[in-house]
Amino acid sequence: MAARSKTISLLALFIGILCLYFPVTTTAAAAESSAAVDLLYLTLVWPGAFCYSGQCCMPTTGEPAIDFLIEDLKTVDQTGQIVQDCNETCTFSTTVDPMPSLLPDLYSNWCNLTCPCNNGSVNWNNTWCTYGQCSQLNQTDFFMAVLNMTAKANLLEVFSANDIAPSSSTSYRLRDINTALMANLGLSTQIECVTVTDGDSERTLLSKINICVSADGQSFINCPFDIQSTCNREVFFNPFNINQLNTDCVAFGGFIKMATEKHLAM
Repeated sequence: MAARSKTISLLALFIGILCLYFPVTTTAAAAESSAAVDLLYLTLVWPGAFCYSGQCCMPTTGEPAIDFLIEDLKTVDQTGQIVQDCNETCTFSTTVDPMPSLLPDLYSNWCNLTCPCNNGSVNWNNTWCTYGQCSQLNQTDFFMAVLNMTAKANLLEVFSANDIAPSSSTSYRLRDINTALMANLGLSTQIECVTVTDGDSERTLLSKINICVSADGQSFINCPFDIQSTCNREVFFNPFNINQLNTDCVAFGGFIKMATEKHLAM
């Protein structure tokens, strides 16, 4: 009997280890891809916070916009649950008309400042294949929606009109930032921050602004869900300029050659 109990215990331990390395997909997680897409969730990142550590590189396509840059456009349901990976296969191409005409704006506003230097196209591919195919939009309309809603948000102008400017020495009350966004974009925005070490102290940097967009990608809507704030009452809007981008890409593994249209069509 004791030997049998020991065998059962060892079997249970073995199964537990297997579950750690090969987690079981739950019914809820499996159903995620077939859930209804109720809205789109646009995430814009401020490079002044992203590049604070100095580990940013110049894109191979040239200088990025000195502005909030696009991170992605997610598909979500009413509760904020991400809906993703709706198709087993994915086709992404920049040759589909009028995608070629969007490339300059994509290179400028949806670039990737991570190192080594790259052209950002991997981000577009991943976003379309992970989220875009779950939306009601075709590829061209999806990317046009990202660019149009980013331009419509016009975050730097919103801040400037409310005397909120990038500064390494002046902090702003989170309440004032929210008030500025509320006056222009209503209840469509949610703010994220990061905390960094500054000498012997810490400071909270404005990092991302998430914006709820209608499922057709045409308008801002009130976010039907909340996210837990990662900001303190006082935050810094850290400056960003081109000089923060490392151009010595050899030190980060060398330049990545700009993808041709053939390689972008995946």
